[in-house]
Amino acid sequence: MYLTEDIKKVVLRMEKLYDSPVNVIKSKTQLSRPTITKFFRLQSIRPSSVEIIYELCLDLIEEKEEKRSSIKKRTEILFNEA
Repeated sequence: MYLTEDIKKVVLRMEKLYDSPVNVIKSKTQLSRPTITKFFRLQSIRPSSVEIIYELCLDLIEEKEEKRSSIKKRTEILFNEA
């Protein structure tokens, strides 16, 4: 099972990267908004729901970080060659 500390880290990162992380998760799963909200408030939900949300959050964080890195590299290329 996932440690509460790990879940806290994921929640904090999602809140920094996305304007509405609950909506993002909702659009990509069939989980209810209350279940997702409980996860973000560190309240108890079914272990299967925790697993779905946690893993999706990791995927979304990784995707966002890769995109940021790509944008940073493109910016450096475009503006360092000028």
